[in-house]
Amino acid sequence: MIDPHPARWAGTVFVVDDDPSVRRSLERLVKGAGWTVRTFASGEELLREDLPAKGACLIADVHLGNMSGLELQAALNTRAPHLPVILTSGLDNPELELEACQLGTVTFLRKPFEPGALLGWIKKALGEEASPSGVGN
Repeated sequence: MIDPHPARWAGTVFVVDDDPSVRRSLERLVKGAGWTVRTFASGEELLREDLPAKGACLIADVHLGNMSGLELQAALNTRAPHLPVILTSGLDNPELELEACQLGTVTFLRKPFEPGALLGWIKKALGEEASPSGVGN
């Protein structure tokens, strides 16, 4: 369901990763940059929430558990089509990157990535900056 009150989500970054340490690290990084963060252990958990029509973005790992980050992106294309998605993966897999691109992700970052690169992409996803720093990382 899409939340009819998008203003409450302005500057919110959703993080979906099945690794608790990665969730905590991303939460600290994103909060430290001044955004609100909501973390989830799975795509299914995120999809149970009311999602904003605009004003937020999502960072998700490709390899989650039952639902992959690509499957989550596909579900969001229907449920919350204006929610920008940044996918991450520890694998160097051009096929995954191509599929992510075809699904409309903002970017596909390979781990380990530079924190500044991720923050730049978050700014872009939230409409705060014309182009991110660290492109290609």
